[in-house]
Amino acid sequence: MGSAADWVANKITEGDELELVERPASNRLVVSAPGREAFLVAVLGVRDVITTEHVKPLFQDTNNPYFVLNIPSSTLWRGDAMMTIHDAPAAFGSLGDLGKAARLECPFLYRDKQWSFFYDGISQHSNVREVNPLYDRVFEAHRRHGAPLTIAMVDAYNMSAEDIRAARTRYGHFDIAVKMTSYGSVTSAASQAAASFGAETLMYGDLLRRLAK
Repeated sequence: MGSAADWVANKITEGDELELVERPASNRLVVSAPGREAFLVAVLGVRDVITTEHVKPLFQDTNNPYFVLNIPSSTLWRGDAMMTIHDAPAAFGSLGDLGKAARLECPFLYRDKQWSFFYDGISQHSNVREVNPLYDRVFEAHRRHGAPLTIAMVDAYNMSAEDIRAARTRYGHFDIAVKMTSYGSVTSAASQAAASFGAETLMYGDLLRRLAK
């Protein structure tokens, strides 16, 4: 059975979006997109939760990666790992994210658009003094007035009770489940499921108003 890096290398070779330039090490790939400079990618194979202990060793020499990719893509990225990567500076994500990053002039600056939208929106709220990512889709907002709020982003057209329960299982406790998209709805069943463990379900506009309270 091959490694995670072998799987990624094969997928890149089979596709037409990226070129595999070379493999300088067993878990390192050099890739490029058409018309863009090649850059170094580090590949992890963590199956549970990716922490800073997994990613720190990737940035110990002068030839640091611009992107960290994990297989399987469903693995959780913990906040400390995310910040270690961003501080490097580098980017992280799935194979699809790598394709988007490779098309940028500076691949290490790539950030998921939805993540950035929520992170920036919460950070810039007048009653928020600091935002800490706990996981790739969970933020802890420290407010100037009021207790901190843990906010989980839920990607669903019509947010259901099953979506809420799945988020609780994946991330643990949170205070607010915010719908990631403006279309669709939050069902009453979702609100009831969240209320059963003391949480709320909100659309983005409602979240901003809730942060002010």
